[in-house]
Amino acid sequence: MGRTSELHALEALLVEAEKEGAALLLRGDPGVGKTALLDAVTAHARTGGLRVLQVVGVESEQELAFSALHQLLYPLFDHLAGLPAFQSAVLEQALSIREGSAPGRFAISAAALALLQAASLRRPLCVVVDDVHWIDRSSAEVLTFITRRLTSCRAAFVMTARSGAHGFLDPTGLRVLDVGPLPAPDALVLLDSRHPGLAEATRRRLLDESEGNPLALVELPSQLTDAQRDGVETLPTNLPLNSRLESVFADRVRQLGSVTRFALLLTALDGERPGNLGDIRAAFGAGGEQWDDGLLETGERTGLVRVDHVAEQVTFRHPLVRSCVVHMSPAGRRRAAHRALAEVLKAEPERRALHLAHAADDPDEAVAVELTGAAERAMARGGAAEAATAYRRAAELSQDSIERVRRLEQAAFAAGIAGLLGTAHELAGQTTESLRGAAAAGYVQFHREGDIDAVYRILPPAMEAARGSTAPKDADAFDDAFYVLLNAAVWGGRAELWPPVYRALDRISESARMCFDSVADPARTAHDVRERLDRATAALSPETPLWRVTWLIYTAMYLDCFTYYDGVWREAVGHSAYDSLRFGVVARTHEAFMRGEWDKVQAITSQGFADATEHEYHLIHIIFTYGLAMVASGRGDEEALRRHCDTITAWAQPRRMQLLMSTVNETWARAAVGRGDFEEAYLLTSALTPPGELPSHFPHFSRVFLDLVESAMRTGRTEAARAHVEAGRQARLDAISPHHAAILAAAAAAVAAPDEEAGALYEAALAVPDASLWPFEHARVRLWYGEWLRRRREYTAARVQLSLALEVFEQQLKAPLWAQRARDELRAAGVGVGIADARTGVKMSAQERRIAELAASGLSNKEIGRQLNISPRTAGAHLYRVFPKLGITSRAALRDALKAFDEANGM
Repeated sequence: MGRTSELHALEALLVEAEKEGAALLLRGDPGVGKTALLDAVTAHARTGGLRVLQVVGVESEQELAFSALHQLLYPLFDHLAGLPAFQSAVLEQALSIREGSAPGRFAISAAALALLQAASLRRPLCVVVDDVHWIDRSSAEVLTFITRRLTSCRAAFVMTARSGAHGFLDPTGLRVLDVGPLPAPDALVLLDSRHPGLAEATRRRLLDESEGNPLALVELPSQLTDAQRDGVETLPTNLPLNSRLESVFADRVRQLGSVTRFALLLTALDGERPGNLGDIRAAFGAGGEQWDDGLLETGERTGLVRVDHVAEQVTFRHPLVRSCVVHMSPAGRRRAAHRALAEVLKAEPERRALHLAHAADDPDEAVAVELTGAAERAMARGGAAEAATAYRRAAELSQDSIERVRRLEQAAFAAGIAGLLGTAHELAGQTTESLRGAAAAGYVQFHREGDIDAVYRILPPAMEAARGSTAPKDADAFDDAFYVLLNAAVWGGRAELWPPVYRALDRISESARMCFDSVADPARTAHDVRERLDRATAALSPETPLWRVTWLIYTAMYLDCFTYYDGVWREAVGHSAYDSLRFGVVARTHEAFMRGEWDKVQAITSQGFADATEHEYHLIHIIFTYGLAMVASGRGDEEALRRHCDTITAWAQPRRMQLLMSTVNETWARAAVGRGDFEEAYLLTSALTPPGELPSHFPHFSRVFLDLVESAMRTGRTEAARAHVEAGRQARLDAISPHHAAILAAAAAAVAAPDEEAGALYEAALAVPDASLWPFEHARVRLWYGEWLRRRREYTAARVQLSLALEVFEQQLKAPLWAQRARDELRAAGVGVGIADARTGVKMSAQERRIAELAASGLSNKEIGRQLNISPRTAGAHLYRVFPKLGITSRAALRDALKAFDEANGM
């Protein structure tokens, strides 16, 4: 009643779902009619032939990982056989049907979406999720993922949430329909239809008090005395709506006997799952009570619960009933109910452990052990957030102080994996006396706060104290601590940060040492890392701890060879576990830029930003910003570049993160080279790597190597350019990785450009194995080679190289300034040469035109010569011939004359 527009919106959603998926969130106050709308859309969907899947969020199951996802997907398990084997395995692991390595959240979400897609091929789906604000975090994150990707899934998702309470669901991008109070005329009709004969004063008061809330209109009058209904007595004092409704249900609960109330309490704590009636009966007996089927009939008669004897399921009529039953029960009675449920749930160890934990009011080591086991199983399924909660409660229940610290460490670690950096920080603060706790605390300080000084206050002392231990778990903890310390030193980029890193080298694993050699000072230590990385990759298996894979990813990223191994590592350790590694996303972003997949960089970073923002990974957010800055610099989008660099500077500068600050110079230098401002490019790059020097502990030296060499050559600093190439040769850069070899070969060709041997060097640079995998550098070599050939008047060969360069710059990279440089050279090489003046028939060559444009922009003959690799005298000679063709006698008139020339020729 009074919900015509809402029903039309829901019906339209069902129609839409028959073609492609859609999701809608119904949001409103308790009692406003959200559940009634769900009932209506469910009935309409069934009538229309859609398959209905129902999920109910239950407050008592919020700590049970994937409990809501189990409700959603379990009815669809007959479609599992149609999924790829690894996806079906992921879902079986997440839902505790089989054991295996911890699936990543992305893998679980993708597999869940695939199962829904498979089921919807046979029959469109209608998924209704009531009280989404109560579902567990892991399920909510999967649900958020699915509802944003429904275009290829014939499913209508309709969810309800209380106003201002979405729980763990992220509603960003969801269509939201706010369900407000009933309009006054509809409220009056509803009240009169349910409670005819009320006195006029009573009707007016109830309409005012209910504020259009349907549940209040239906329930409040039944609580009035006959005298109040007839208007003889005044109504109760006005109360807030939610409190009033709870009071309505509370009165009904109080009317029940203690035995019936205990049955309802068991129902509230066990969850409203299909088949829960059997557990409730068994737990009732375990609690020392005698079961009577009439117990729940009393609850039904009072309108508190519904009993489906076919499905063996008990559900509450309204979520507020469940809340009232729990909150009105004394603490001792709640503990007794939890103990009874734990007794009958021995076949479900996670549920049993959670009930035991709630039943305990004092430390209990036996319960702590069971809860620790439940946390470990949650971690294995990818439920890190729920595992953190379980570990934390296990620590609270620990009687052994050593075990308490260990469980707090595990809770901090699990919280970090889940991206709950605030929780990890709080937990780690209680355990910093241990190395694992110190590592967790340092991890949070680094990734959330970017506080390198705090990292160094925490980690070196803890690592020094742990040096004497030979226990395997301490060796793992030492590697974890070293990972944070190494990252802090690398991004900090300050000399004083490195001594503690070097002191730790004799205690770390081979994987950690290999990463150090690749990242810390690669120009001096990375030459054999590629072979070691191959050996480490060959030794991987599904039992390999994930932290070791992170070392490999970090190593490969700085060798620019992540793509070589990405698929191999995924297969070796399992898709789900591998995809849970957050650093893998960072590596894919970097590799996408290096491989010329610049649109892909933007796609990856958009998802990376969302994850980093949600989980407070502020440093990762800035690193993704650097990825966007690299693309903007390559494409010459200086407005975007300025915005990204300002963001980097604002965050990195006060934290003294020198390597992160260097990315500003790096990206602006790349942009300057693209637009032909070689003087600026030289000043920026030489500030990072002085010519002829590869600075110690500056792992980004290769990213500015070519820009420094080219800008030095084009500004007449030939000796500086040659010194830098020689430094690269002396450092044997070509032995580090194929990409480093391609960079060195390209630079060597560039500095030899004036010499006769340059042609052979350009050919050698283009022939470096796999050189084309890095299209930006490869196209630059072709551009330089084409320029060199054109200056030697080998126009045919020049056109081949320049055309190939233009294709990469224009089509693949979408870099307009670089494409324009290639076009200018092509014109100078005879492609499109000859721009006729319609008025005089006089022709201006492409070279003359280019020189005229540069002079019009304000460049001197010397600057023009540097940019075009010609002498200042040659530039002046060309201008001398251009002036009479344009009918002018000075540079000041060039701009207007060129404009008039173009207009006259229809250009």
